[in-house]
Amino acid sequence: MTRFAGAVALITGGASGLGLAVARLLATEGASLVLVDWDGAALAAAADSLGAQRLQGDASESDTAAAAVELARSAYGRLDVLVNNAGIDPLRARSVLETQEEDWDRILDVNVRSAYVFSRAAIPLMREGGGGAIVNTASIAGLRPAGDEAAYSVSKAAMVSLTGSLALDFAADGIRANCVCPGFMEMVMTDRRRDLTEEQQAARAAGAAARVPLGRQGTYEEVARTVAFLASTDASYVTGAALVVDGGLLLV
Repeated sequence: MTRFAGAVALITGGASGLGLAVARLLATEGASLVLVDWDGAALAAAADSLGAQRLQGDASESDTAAAAVELARSAYGRLDVLVNNAGIDPLRARSVLETQEEDWDRILDVNVRSAYVFSRAAIPLMREGGGGAIVNTASIAGLRPAGDEAAYSVSKAAMVSLTGSLALDFAADGIRANCVCPGFMEMVMTDRRRDLTEEQQAARAAGAAARVPLGRQGTYEEVARTVAFLASTDASYVTGAALVVDGGLLLV
């Protein structure tokens, strides 16, 4: 498949996990890539393996967003797809009473502000090219709050709402905006993984398999295929959608 032949995609959080899976899939289908991540070593490895442009930085900072979009312009002359995937979910941030103010602010910055500043920077270049697609990584926690993850749930609900706002405000420019809402994926988020033992991660996987109607966690590749669909012309009449990819978990 070459759905993205000649297209340019910018992916935040693109050095690992879902972001890297999306980058690999889009590259396989012909896209040129700009990857953004805070982890310099992982970013260099990902970019080198995919022949991608790269920018190390904090995705919640407007300077990072502006520099990434300028990199897309200077390297490729256009921008067709923006995947706002940067996100954190620190284990210590639990209920409102158990979440420190600095953690609350940081989660909202990385998970929501990053999508705002990158969309704000990217839309003018997309307009110049006649349109584009924005795909935001939300979560089923944005549709039904997760217990003991207050800040994360709020941030993902905000991503669903931001997606709708982008879809409404820029439809006339030929820009579509959608989000994916994954459930359990094959690994916990990178920042959480550092704080969990292998035994705890295995217990989480077993618990997920018991709760999810399809009987297992999703893979990054499965969610990446959904992102690619929303970013492609296959979804040319889809905008403002929050597409659930959770093995049926929201049904129980």
